[in-house]
Amino acid sequence: MIRAKLVAKEIKTQRCSLKRISLAFGFVLVLVIFPFVAKAQELENTILKSSNPYNFPVFPKELLSRFENHSRQKGNLNNQIDPLLNQDWGLADIGFFDSFTPLIQPVQGQVLQCLNQIVVAVIDTGIDYTHPELKNNIWANVGEVGPWTAKNINSSTCRDKSCNGIDDDGNGFIDDVAGWDFVNNQPLPYDTHGHGTHIAGIIAAEGANGIGTTGVCPTVSIMPLKYYDSGSNGMNNLQNTVKAIQYAVRMGAHIINYSGGGAESASAERAAIEEANRKGVLFVAAAGNDGHNNSISPYYPASYPLDNIIGVASINHKNQLLSSSNFGTPVHIAAPGLGILSTIPSGKFGTMSGTSQATAFVTGAAALLFSQIKNRSSVDYRQVKEWILEGAKPLPLNESRSLVSSGLLSIPGSLAQSIKSSLITQKKTSTPTVALVPVGKSKKRFQE
Repeated sequence: MIRAKLVAKEIKTQRCSLKRISLAFGFVLVLVIFPFVAKAQELENTILKSSNPYNFPVFPKELLSRFENHSRQKGNLNNQIDPLLNQDWGLADIGFFDSFTPLIQPVQGQVLQCLNQIVVAVIDTGIDYTHPELKNNIWANVGEVGPWTAKNINSSTCRDKSCNGIDDDGNGFIDDVAGWDFVNNQPLPYDTHGHGTHIAGIIAAEGANGIGTTGVCPTVSIMPLKYYDSGSNGMNNLQNTVKAIQYAVRMGAHIINYSGGGAESASAERAAIEEANRKGVLFVAAAGNDGHNNSISPYYPASYPLDNIIGVASINHKNQLLSSSNFGTPVHIAAPGLGILSTIPSGKFGTMSGTSQATAFVTGAAALLFSQIKNRSSVDYRQVKEWILEGAKPLPLNESRSLVSSGLLSIPGSLAQSIKSSLITQKKTSTPTVALVPVGKSKKRFQE
């Protein structure tokens, strides 16, 4: 029997005169699942603490061996049922189980496993890269991985590129083996807040490993980039946002997931996203939680009129737009955002609400669609964006398209759009990519 402790708190957004950079979530329910705490503690005992002043855990050394030959091993799904799937109503709502359930797959054709070569940059509060559901899916910078021999034996006690204090790949960041912490300007983007870890789990929590639930794209690579500091002003958060976008583009991210925003546009932020556009990077952004019409009161960066942006609103389990969610024609699509179950730091699981969570569902779907493409070099983000928007299903009372321009995220609908393209890999007959059981919506009552 799973014992749980429910803690509720209200997260207050931060405002500043120039730009409001606030995470796009509101009321948060943190659900601590005790049976997995022991696993997190056991993992923690295998990790040496960093010597940096923040004492964040280092990226687990045993995971770096995957990248020393500049190649990534495929995730090894062991077909164990994830015990919290029946609480994950969001996955059911977007049709995840319709696409992946073994009973359905022989009819629709094999849905290919998400590729770990697809990189999703999560620009947020950082990520708990030691979480059992996330640690195997954390992106690593291969330019900062591998053995290193110091010319001067006294220059460093470290014999690995990940900790030698040298910018081995010449990108301007020292020892950025797993992303970057732009708040503290150091190479360990660890999440002390919880939001970024929650977002990462919705996108890419491991599937079929007998722990927790699963992400929409459970073997994609997540690049952690920490920009948000609740104790800082909006200008600093904005500057960190720009730096994080630039880093993600330079280091080869295919998709950027961004959950912040504000009422004022910023030329530097827009320029960074325009550069991402030129490099073919999809930018999935939260529409905001002010309950505003973004057609009248824009929310940036989601409201920039750029082709590579997908703006996302949030719905409840009845497919109704949350009263807190922003809406309007600049908002492209809606996805589940109320009481969403996902990972939180220290190996735990909990629920959060907001357009941040909805954004992560769309990002996961985009990563899944990128993974279906036979020759990714021949397709850019515009094709994936089209599949997502054209495959959307209607929202209640949305005939006028006044709530969002397309509708509700539908993985089956998007996959159906992608199958029409000759660029999709031919059907395969391998075993299902995720072990699932028939799952209905949770009996738990969610209140907006």
